[in-house]
Amino acid sequence: MLKRLTLLILLFSFAEFSYPQASWSYLSTIPSGADISSISVVDQNVIFVAAKGNGLFRSLNGGTTWELKNTGLAANGDLYGISATDSLNCWVGWLNTAGAPASLYRTTNGGTSWTLQWTMSGSFPDGIKMFTPDYGIFIGDPIGNGQPYQFRSTTNAGATWNLSPTAPVASNEYGVINAFEYIDTSIIWVGSANTIATATTAKIYRTTTGMNGTWSSTTINGTAGTQGLYYQAIGFIDKNNGLAGSNSGDIVKSNDGGVTWTPVAPPNGEAAFGAIDMFGFKDGSNVIMMSTVDATAYHCFKTTDLGTSWTELVLPTEASTTGIQHMQFVNGSLGFAGGIAGVVIKYSTPTSVNPENNLIPADYKVSQNFPNPFNPSTVINYQLPQSSYVSLKVYNSLGQEVATLVNGFISAGTHDVQFNASNLSSGVYFYVIKAGDSFFQTKKMMLIK
Repeated sequence: MLKRLTLLILLFSFAEFSYPQASWSYLSTIPSGADISSISVVDQNVIFVAAKGNGLFRSLNGGTTWELKNTGLAANGDLYGISATDSLNCWVGWLNTAGAPASLYRTTNGGTSWTLQWTMSGSFPDGIKMFTPDYGIFIGDPIGNGQPYQFRSTTNAGATWNLSPTAPVASNEYGVINAFEYIDTSIIWVGSANTIATATTAKIYRTTTGMNGTWSSTTINGTAGTQGLYYQAIGFIDKNNGLAGSNSGDIVKSNDGGVTWTPVAPPNGEAAFGAIDMFGFKDGSNVIMMSTVDATAYHCFKTTDLGTSWTELVLPTEASTTGIQHMQFVNGSLGFAGGIAGVVIKYSTPTSVNPENNLIPADYKVSQNFPNPFNPSTVINYQLPQSSYVSLKVYNSLGQEVATLVNGFISAGTHDVQFNASNLSSGVYFYVIKAGDSFFQTKKMMLIK
């Protein structure tokens, strides 16, 4: 009897403390299918992405569906670097497809219209971060050799973007998209690219006194490549400890805030690869995520000990050939990333440990929304026995469309979609789903405010 009781206790303990781990899953593809360069995650619902071909898209439902929001941006442009403070206010870097000029635009209405704030020929928008609706920083290329980097800041929401009086002067180098990291408005790191084809060194810049303070740099060794040496991925977990990765497979770590750097062994099995992006968590977990690409596929790795050991986080099939170009996280268990061909993936923990949730449903099905009645948000669950094109729309009692929740190719499985009706009046609404070749169903729901 004692042995049986002990076994039951052990089984109960295992069940209680064996939680599902967060992982990457395919979420959606932006309608244009253009390469995504940067992503800005405001919260679990509001996401903006910047892509080629003036691909400015916004999602208000956690990346399930996307709206094109590029009215007011100059024609013939690609977008690089983006930062939003809420669902309405966002800043984005723009570059003419011919290479000039570089510009900064702002929207105050969620992308319905955009206003030009700054422009300069010969530069390149590498990144932007708005720490508050008024204060932000911009990382841009020097306009030529011997010229200062375009390190700029604003204190008035971008009405003026002031060049740092201490911006470092470039020498055969330029910046790299998304190659910057920060702890706060004072502590910032910026990676660079040595443009000499046979280069075996490149610099990482740093400041502990803010954009207009003192800038220093460390020259770091690396592997020569045909296009030069780029330290294009940087992730710090606090003001002292962080990693950087190059386009030629070099990984280095620092324990003194970037003053000195030492080599780190790459993840097992990674050879002839390039580090694309890093994200360092500042929550005490010591986690740094790194996206890479090698000769056969894209990958994502995680370390909690500055690269002493690595764990691969398997990418969904859609992302193994498109990769993670830029990733942002809401917290340690929820994040989003954008890649080539407009692919968006989600990092999350399963909401249930029920193994049946991992099975492919036998039939198409849409459930009654819950809660119902609701105010102002509700969740609609639907099931797909195979990957299908799905349209899920909401109509009012007059038959007028009031929201598009899903409109794209969705993978097989069970999916939840949140509908926020904060902008609608009380009343009866209908949601209509179309999936596959013949599945069509309508259900009624009630909004009570």
